[in-house]
Amino acid sequence: MENLETAASENKNELVLEIQAEAYLRETRKWTKFFAILGFIFMGLGLLGSLGLFAASSMMSAYTPFPMGAMGVFYLLLIGLYFFPIYYLLQFSNKAKEALMSRRSQALTEAMGYIKSHYKFVGIMTIVMLALYPIIIIGAVIFRTSQGF
Repeated sequence: MENLETAASENKNELVLEIQAEAYLRETRKWTKFFAILGFIFMGLGLLGSLGLFAASSMMSAYTPFPMGAMGVFYLLLIGLYFFPIYYLLQFSNKAKEALMSRRSQALTEAMGYIKSHYKFVGIMTIVMLALYPIIIIGAVIFRTSQGF
């Protein structure tokens, strides 16, 4: 442990990781890259779906009480919101790879900043959704009660 601290204090720009920590970082980087790519693929599919909803909105307006164009806009908003955590995940993967290849602590610091931003964004969105669920449930009950059983 002393050797690690001494090496780090002698050269503040050199990355010093234990072998197991480096292995964990390499594996985590691969999985985050996989999930980021998958996320971008699903964003593309969602974009195609929203465009389909816009195209079908005029044809389906007679068959559904809810405007399909509004659902398309909702999909676009979700895709826009989904972009940020995916982007942060991809940037974490890229910066972690850079840190492992260059052995620079600054690159690892940037990678950790991106993973922090990813989890902070996901955490805030989770809190928002948990706060909205009771409101949605109460609204649905009130709407259903006003319509009669």
